[in-house]
Amino acid sequence: QGSKQLLNNYPVYITSKQWDEAVNSSKKDGRRLLRYLIRFVFTTDELKYSCGLGKRKRSVQSGETGPERRPLDPVKVTCLREFIRMHCTSNPDWWMPSEEQINKVFSDAVGHARQGRAVGTFLHNGNSYYEGTDHPGSQDEVFSRGMQDGSGD
Repeated sequence: QGSKQLLNNYPVYITSKQWDEAVNSSKKDGRRLLRYLIRFVFTTDELKYSCGLGKRKRSVQSGETGPERRPLDPVKVTCLREFIRMHCTSNPDWWMPSEEQINKVFSDAVGHARQGRAVGTFLHNGNSYYEGTDHPGSQDEVFSRGMQDGSGD
């Protein structure tokens, strides 16, 4: 399998295959690289049920029910941040994202996981990511059902 530790002092690993995919697909853009690494380091559920980086304060009176959202694991977050900075510093032809851009990549990842979007596109540990998202095909049913409505008699 060949796990690659991202940074020496953090217990965060991805496989060599994941690393190759991330680097080859990122087109020397630190934001893209981060996007891949987030998907490899966090599970969809971790993203979905988190409150991202926990920066945005939720108003208490919004009365949201459901499980309390926890911020993403700060160790992994810090590791990914440091790693992206280090990678872009040691590879000057890579685009170095700003702090804000890095934060945005994290919050986008959380948003996508919650919508079940852009999640079925890759395999993670050999599991297809379709649990919890619509199975392909369900959209067609909705579409054809919509076509029949109101068009009859």
